[in-house]
Order: sequence, then C-alpha cells, then structure tokens
Amino acid sequence: MFGNDIGTVNVPPRFTRESKPALEVELLQGILFRKQANRPGDRLSLDQSYTLNDFHFDQDPVYGNNRIAGIPIHVYEAQLLYEGPFGFYAGPNVQCNLSRYPVDHANTFFAGAYALLGFRAGFRHNKGFSVFLDCKNLTNQRYASSIDVIADAQTAERAEIFHPGDGRAFYGGISWSW
Repeated sequence: MFGNDIGTVNVPPRFTRESKPALEVELLQGILFRKQANRPGDRLSLDQSYTLNDFHFDQDPVYGNNRIAGIPIHVYEAQLLYEGPFGFYAGPNVQCNLSRYPVDHANTFFAGAYALLGFRAGFRHNKGFSVFLDCKNLTNQRYASSIDVIADAQTAERAEIFHPGDGRAFYGGISWSW
C-alpha cells in the first residue's frame, strides 16, 4: 500500500448539498419520416443530466471546512440521439467532469477536469432482436476514472492514488428477448 491511506473514518456531521437535475428534450420530430397510423415517425432528442456534489467538512479540527476528497463536484452527461421509425438509432454523447476536485482531505492535491466524447448506434427490432455499437472516449483522453482518498498529499509517501480511465474503446453486442 502506498501513500497515507486513511482507511475507514467516521466523519463528523458536515455540510452537504447534492443536486441531480436531468432533462430530455425532443428537438425535432418527423425529420425524414412523418408519423403515420401504422408506424411512428423519426425524432431527434437531447438527453442531459447534471450532478452537483458540494460536500464539506463542518469545522473539523484537522480539515476545517475543506471539501470532502474523492468526489467530483460538477458532473455533466449528454446524448444527442436520432431514432428512426424502423428501429435504427445513432448519436454522439459526452461525459464530463467539469472541474478539478481534491484527492486528499487537506485539499492540497487535485484530480483534473476532463470530457469524454462517444458515439452510439444500433438497431432495435420490434420482435425483440437488437444490435448495438458503443464507441467510448473517441479522443483517447487521459483521465483518472477513480482515486484512493488520502489524508494529506503533502505528507504522504509515494502516493499512488490515481486509477487511469479506459482509453478509446469500442463495444458491440446482440440481444434477443422474448
């Protein structure tokens, strides 16, 4: 084990604020195919979510009112998706950690912000068959997907606390449900 691992700590009462608004908006309908009695039309939608994690110590004798380490503060995800009337869908997406956040409770060392671009496409048949392709981190962005929280990065010995996120990746699949 490297670094100054703090293990499990009972944290005294603290100020917390968390918010998770989400919004799905249908931007366009009937772009190439109009809705008819026997089939739906196509549509373009924007699905987004934002999470605010605002967690602080509350006058702690060691950490004062510092942020609780290891929790991304501003997280945003969005997907623009075209859905055709015959089961085809495709669109870009983004996953963002919008600001740096502390990796130690002393708030002396931080994980950086990042944005990951992706693309999804697939086909859903109304008889239960589906196939998909999911492309993630298309720009091959280097980022920390998770961290091991430490007490103070300035006093830690050889702290190895960052866990790298996946690079560019492509996933595909087929499913059949009945």
